[in-house]
Amino acid sequence: MSGKVPGHVAIDLAERDVAGKYHFLVSAIVPRPIAWVATRGRDGSTNLAPFSYFQGVCSDPPTLSVSIARTKRSGERKDTLRNIEETGEFVVHVIDESLLEPMVASAEELPAGASEIERLGLETVPGERVAAPVLVRAPLAFECRKTHQLSVGRCELVLGEILLVHAREGLLDARGNVDPERLRPLGRLGGRLFVPWTPGRTVEHPPRG
Repeated sequence: MSGKVPGHVAIDLAERDVAGKYHFLVSAIVPRPIAWVATRGRDGSTNLAPFSYFQGVCSDPPTLSVSIARTKRSGERKDTLRNIEETGEFVVHVIDESLLEPMVASAEELPAGASEIERLGLETVPGERVAAPVLVRAPLAFECRKTHQLSVGRCELVLGEILLVHAREGLLDARGNVDPERLRPLGRLGGRLFVPWTPGRTVEHPPRG
């Protein structure tokens, strides 16, 4: 049995082309956290790129996911994906509003082997558990090792176990967790819109059984 939802318009995404599906989804699934992913290839070159299909998926072992389009507009394999497939390592950075402009600039497609990190003059240090670089200015960084990779249409869903977290001093609360009011993360909306941090609303949770 099916029926029209009162006051709603039914949208069949199968009727849209690839770009139409993408633009609809990124306008509807909001706000999205941004993964600023740094990688190092086997040849030693570094890459930095933002992704907004990103989420935590498990606490034990601590695991996150990043979905990466398989190819650039040129048809070449994405540098981030190629580096992860070569080394099995990557670093995911969570950004605040101060990093908006360099994050957007890093989305430009450069020739293979060209470094966005060097081009943007961003300071890094070597990872402690992985070879990929860690951005000094990022408030949070997750050093990750790839555990799973799943092909989904035109994308590769990469799952990475979090080996080590770097948190800016003063970011953690008394329990050792990240204080969102100190983190002030930036979120992604549709098109060119981003949402800055705003004070949240506190709601009491029901008792857990």
